[in-house]
Amino acid sequence: MHRLLSAIDKLSAVLAFFAGLMLLILIGDMMYEVVSRRVFSAPTLWAYDVAYMVNGIGFLFAAGYTLRKNAHIRIDFLSTRFPRRRQDWVNAIVYLFLVLPALAFFVIGAYSEWLEAFLTDELDPASPWKPLLWPLFAGLLIGFATLFLQAAAECIRHIRSAMGLGTSPLDQTSDTDRELENG
Repeated sequence: MHRLLSAIDKLSAVLAFFAGLMLLILIGDMMYEVVSRRVFSAPTLWAYDVAYMVNGIGFLFAAGYTLRKNAHIRIDFLSTRFPRRRQDWVNAIVYLFLVLPALAFFVIGAYSEWLEAFLTDELDPASPWKPLLWPLFAGLLIGFATLFLQAAAECIRHIRSAMGLGTSPLDQTSDTDRELENG
């Protein structure tokens, strides 16, 4: 079990690395567009499309890693008053009955959209550049699938912790929290 959870964590970390690269692409894309538009009065047809596609895929690629680092925004003002074991059970139940079914729905939807766009060579109808849409949907599918796997791994960790078989994912502090504590 530990190997499987570790493999999922590594997959999330690899996608987070690619999300960082996509951020660099997004910055380059926007800088190119601003210079092209403002300095040369020659706006591009493609910069907006590249920006929203890279931003969307990068956001999802980083989501699993963020979940693993327990860095998503949480509204847990009630559950933090519970003992850690009960918090783990609450989190496991939320993962099982809300998060995982929702992510499964998104994975299925992204797969359907990707497959249709790939088979029909669907183009973005709202864009003057008309890029193919299947690469966008493939990135969304990969991001949602990895987020689903990471959520399943976190659910397993919460169940194991609640049963006294491991540490709670809630006991992890983020790197930012450690930096603030150390001054």
